Amino acid sequence: MIALETDHYRLTVAPDLGATILTADWRDGDDWLPILEPLATPEAGLKAGCFVMAPFANRINHGRFAFDGQSFQLPINNPAEDMAIHGFARNRKWLVAEHRPDFARLVLVLNKPDLPWRFELVQEIAIEADGITVTLTMTNLGDSAMPFGFGLHPWFPKPRQTLLAFEAIGAHVKDARGLPLPQTRPVAGMSAADQQPLDLLPRLDASFAGWQDRRAVLRWPGHEVELTATGALRHLHVFNPDDRAVFCVEPVSHLPDAVNRPELGEDAQMTVLMPGEHLQGGMHLTVRRT
Repeated sequence: MIALETDHYRLTVAPDLGATILTADWRDGDDWLPILEPLATPEAGLKAGCFVMAPFANRINHGRFAFDGQSFQLPINNPAEDMAIHGFARNRKWLVAEHRPDFARLVLVLNKPDLPWRFELVQEIAIEADGITVTLTMTNLGDSAMPFGFGLHPWFPKPRQTLLAFEAIGAHVKDARGLPLPQTRPVAGMSAADQQPLDLLPRLDASFAGWQDRRAVLRWPGHEVELTATGALRHLHVFNPDDRAVFCVEPVSHLPDAVNRPELGEDAQMTVLMPGEHLQGGMHLTVRRT
C-alpha cells in the first residue's frame, strides 16, 4: 500500500490490487472526513474505494463482441449474469512508477493470451490545492486497431440526507439483460431542481444520456463534493443500491455493451485506437463546506 497526504487531503492506494484507491479523506479542521467509502478488505471484493475499469467499462453481454471481421470471446468474470464486467485491470498487480507525498503514477502493461487487447494503462493520482485528480491514459500496444474504453468506479458513503445533483437528458431504458436501449426515461430526485435524499429513493443502476457539463455534486450535511470529468470520460453511470449505505457516481468513456449496440449512437461507443494511439480521461474531486 502507498499513501499520499497534504494539509487538506489524504488517500491510500493498493498497487497489488488493481491500483485501487482504498481511502480518500478531506480535512475539516481537526477532523478527517471520508470522501470515498473506505475499502478495508479489497481482497474480498471491490465494494468501496475507487477502482479502474479497463479496457472497457461496465458490461459486455455474454463476454462476446465482433470487430473488424473477427469475433472475440472474453473471460466471463460475472458468471451469475453471464457477463464480462468492468474490464480486467482491477484485479492485476500494477507497478509504482513514481511516488511522492502528493502524487503517484501507477502502470499496468497487459498482454494475456485470453484477451484480445494488448495495452499499457497509466493511472496518475495527484493531490492539488483544490482537490484530488485521477487521470487515466491507455495506449494500444497491439499490432492492429481495437475498440478501447475505461472508467472510474468510486463508491461514496450514503448517510441519511445524502443528496446527488447532476443534469442529464435521462436514464437509458434497459432490456431484459439490464443493458441500455436508445430510449431514455426521467429519473426523479437527482437534479438541482429536484434533490431528494438518496436513502429514500428506489434502487437505481443506470447510464445517463446527455450528461451536461460533466459535473455532479454530492452533498452531505456540512460539506459537498464536486465531481468533474474530462477527456474521454464523457458519460455518467449511477448506482444507488437499496441494501447498503453507499452509492456510485461513475465517469466512463462509453455505455455498457456499446460495442454490440450501434443503435445507441456514435457518442456511446468505445474508442477505436490504432497501434500506438492513446485514450485519456480524468476525474477531479473538490470538497467544500456548505
